[in-house]
Order: sequence, then structure tokens, then C-alpha cells
Amino acid sequence: MRRILTILLVALLLSIVAIGQDRITVGEEVRYRCLCFGQEWVNATVENVSGGNVRVRFGNMDNQVVTLPENSPLIQRKPKPEDPNVVALRQSFANNAAAKYRHSVEQFSVWYDPQYKSTPGGPLRPAEWQKTMSDLAELDTLCKTQYRGVTNFTDPAYARPGSVDYRYAVWCEIAAKRKEIEPIARAGIVRQVINLGYTEENLNFGFNEPDNPVRMETQQLIWERDKWRSEKIAWLKPKYAEYGIGVPADATAAAEKRADELKALVIRDAPNRSFKQPPWNDAAVESFVKAKFASLYPGSQVLKIGLDYKTWVKRESHTLVDSDEYFNYYKVSYNSYKRGSVLLKVPNRPFCQMQEFVVGQAGKGLVAAGIGGSGTFMKCE
Repeated sequence: MRRILTILLVALLLSIVAIGQDRITVGEEVRYRCLCFGQEWVNATVENVSGGNVRVRFGNMDNQVVTLPENSPLIQRKPKPEDPNVVALRQSFANNAAAKYRHSVEQFSVWYDPQYKSTPGGPLRPAEWQKTMSDLAELDTLCKTQYRGVTNFTDPAYARPGSVDYRYAVWCEIAAKRKEIEPIARAGIVRQVINLGYTEENLNFGFNEPDNPVRMETQQLIWERDKWRSEKIAWLKPKYAEYGIGVPADATAAAEKRADELKALVIRDAPNRSFKQPPWNDAAVESFVKAKFASLYPGSQVLKIGLDYKTWVKRESHTLVDSDEYFNYYKVSYNSYKRGSVLLKVPNRPFCQMQEFVVGQAGKGLVAAGIGGSGTFMKCE
């Protein structure tokens, strides 16, 4: 008896649920995806509902009718008309509040949800932050009082993908969560302004050039990570301080990830490379170069060295100016030069590396026109 009562109760509940479900009904206006009449979706009318299928008419001719499962993706139900009061509230917000708060909302929108990528940037200076936070505080008050329950536009002609515009309920969420979003936005906005100096360019050089030569800053990033990170964060601190925030914990994460990828390429390919001995020698130049490398990279050893030119190459006197951070070039003048390369062993590196040099001749002396700066990793021989 108890089992029978249980079955009856379940059946009653299921019938109640079925009655309460919003089912497609005969005569209902729907949209049918037929790719006809020059359109993808056309208006249609439900003629019959039976056994989980619906018969939909989309034209007056006998063959302009189709039977599909009720849940077919080829059928779209039209939204029910909204409550006039809901529409009126949203329109009032659009007319009276949207223009004032749109910019401040857009500045925070991408930090609230990454899908809203059409942000116009963000505040940077203290006065700009004060205005943005003040605007969002005002908007929060309006959302909880005069515009309580305001809804988003759903028409895709207004609420475009990737844009927070016309999504007024989302605006109110952003305003309510402004204090949670603020630190995320501050770090993200400032990060767009502050970069890691030459780090990204140095990494690009390693990936893009043949045999993946690795500049010295990148070598430190790969094999002396803690030291590199400490120095880079110290360099970043005053830059972030200008905008009133500390260095984000993940400020170097992207560069470190790319450095690990470059390291994997080096470790894979270095054992298959050998130093190509240049054909010429010059004792004075070689002694000069070895001293320079020892000074640049303490503890390093030049295992092999040679020159590409037998004699000095004449050149008009000029000043070569470049960044010491890139190639250790110096501001020097010279009349002729010799170029060559070394097989170098640097402490804390798993392989040897080929580095190039250019030595200039100025009068009776020698000058370093270009010593090292990047190394192509290979076997030590």
C-alpha cells in the first residue's frame, strides 16, 4: 500500500512539473532556421505539438512546413514581452544615468570580466582614480535606490559581444564590487604602461634569430633566476610607486615562462653544435679580447679564439654608439678593425657559447668596438 502511495505521489509531482513547464504551444510564433527567402532565420507558426515534436509552418505553400523535435536548435522561441515597468526603468537609466557613468564603468569592465575587452584604458593618476571611484560609488547608490532592478538590453543591436555598453545590470554589479576590483584594475592598468625594459626584446631575439643566440640578460633570467628577479623587481619598484602601487607578484611571470621555453630550445640543440674555428690569429688582439671577456664575465674562460680577417679592415673614423645592455658596445672611435669569435665557458651555464667581438685600432692602441653581448650555446671542445 505504501509503495502504491509513493508511486501516485511521484506521478502527481511529475504532472505538476509538466503543467508548470513553459512548453511550445499551437499558434505560437517562433523563428525557424531555414536559410530561405534570402535569410537565415524566418518567422514561423506552430501548427501542431505531438509526442515531443512540433509542426512549424514558415510559408503559405504546401511544402513550406516542417516537423522537428521540440528542442531542435533550428527553432528559436521569441522572447515574451517584457513588463512595461522593467522597460521603462531601463530606458530611464539609459536616458538619465548612462552617459555620466559609462566611461568609469568601461574602465573597470575588463577587470570585472575579461570578456568585456572594449575598455578604453583606465585611470592612472590619483585624481583620475578618485573620480572613477567616486562615479562608481554614486552609481552604486542609484542602483540600490532609484534604479533598483535595472536590467540589461538583450537586443544584439545594442548589447554587442565584448562590450559592456547597454548591460546596465552588469554596470550595477561593477559599481557594487568596485572596491574588490580596484586593486586588480590598478595592477592591470599600470602593467599596460610599465614593461620590463629590454627583457621582452632580448627574449624575442633569442627566439627569432638562427640557432637561438641568448643575450646576457636573458642568460641571467634563465640560469640565475632569483638574482635576475631580485634586480628586476628593484628596478620596477619606483616605476610602480609613481602610480601608488607595489610591484604585482606576477610582474615577471610572463617573461619567466618564455625564458623557460627558450631554455628548452637551448638544451635541446646545444649538444649538436660545435665551434667553427675562424681562420686567422693575432696575438695582440686575442690577448686584448681575452682580458675584456674576463672583465665582463668574471670567472669565464676563453677556450678557443680566432679572427675572420687576416689584416685590419680600413674604415672611416666614426663613433659607434649602442646600448651596453645589448652588446657591451662602447663609445669609441677607430680607423680600422678586426672581427672574430670565441668559444667561451661562463660560470653557471650548462654549455659553452660562441660570442663575437670587434676590436678597433685607434692610433697605436686597441679599443673594444663590440665585445660579446649574446651567446650561441654549443658543446665545450
